[in-house]
Amino acid sequence: MWIRWPRQLGDVVFALPFFGSLQAAWNAEAAALGVTLRWVAVGHAIGAALFSEAAPEFIAESVIESGGQGKPDPWHLLRRWRKAPPVCVINLSQSIRLALAAWMARVPIRGGISDNRLSLLYTHPFKYRDLPVHLAQRYEPLLELLTGQHHLQWVRLGRHNLGGAQGPELLRAAGWTGEPYVTLAFGTRGHVKRWFPEMGTWPELARLLSAEGFRCVWLGGPDEVALGKEIAALAPGSLDLTGKTSLPEACAIQEAAAGTVAIDTGLAHTAAATGRPTITLMGHSPEPLIAPVGPMAVAIRGSAVDSYPGESEGFETHGSVAHRVHPVRVVGLLKALMAEARS
Repeated sequence: MWIRWPRQLGDVVFALPFFGSLQAAWNAEAAALGVTLRWVAVGHAIGAALFSEAAPEFIAESVIESGGQGKPDPWHLLRRWRKAPPVCVINLSQSIRLALAAWMARVPIRGGISDNRLSLLYTHPFKYRDLPVHLAQRYEPLLELLTGQHHLQWVRLGRHNLGGAQGPELLRAAGWTGEPYVTLAFGTRGHVKRWFPEMGTWPELARLLSAEGFRCVWLGGPDEVALGKEIAALAPGSLDLTGKTSLPEACAIQEAAAGTVAIDTGLAHTAAATGRPTITLMGHSPEPLIAPVGPMAVAIRGSAVDSYPGESEGFETHGSVAHRVHPVRVVGLLKALMAEARS
């Protein structure tokens, strides 16, 4: 069973309830027939990399696409599939190349997004774009086509299925000695999602969390190393792991944290998917469509307009409304979620 995942990390996490529900249903049917299914993830270096250390029964193999500009190499897949044809290829992106390769390989079950007029290449097409429901719920019609069920079941991420065993070791090597900690994910390529002024908000949040007895751990990708170093320098006692972990390792660190504070970025979605308390500071993206999914996840934003004079003076907000959320509010909401988690 080959699953082509979306490009962005948040979208990958949104597809997990569909995948988990499909996997549970089909694994049960296969077991009744005395058959074992092998699940293979294929996708971009950001998306499929989430499964690079996964447990074999969850994802047996993670194939990073090697075509031009990180796109699928259909000829490589076609050659491989002709030698060992899969039973099913499901395309959760709008990749024309992958859909074409599956069609040419005569894969018997081919599911995929029909918005880009690729319905003829699929046995099970479904509409995905521009629907007035959360992105995770948009996979319900495909689940019903493939299993007869339409109820999506949340999938908890952690070391039991994603791996990331070295995450806690990296944390200890950075100076963690076992005290409760909170992970902070500050970075993204989308400026309109960021929490400005960053040299004020994040260090103040770290100071408040430290006063509550929590160690602060900064997480982020390679593109965010410079910003992470700058922010961490203003938060004495915090631990900077920006750019030093794989995605599964970062997720393992989030799973063991007391909670996470993040802007609307991929690590907000992985944190929510671990089931731990997660506060996401929203920029311009609408929560009903893209808010992180999890039992302890809360998305917040500031007022739609400046609420007092001088609020935005002295820095560029890039259109974000996250700057209208004060660190005191974030700490208060996070503590409330932590209390609920303990109960």
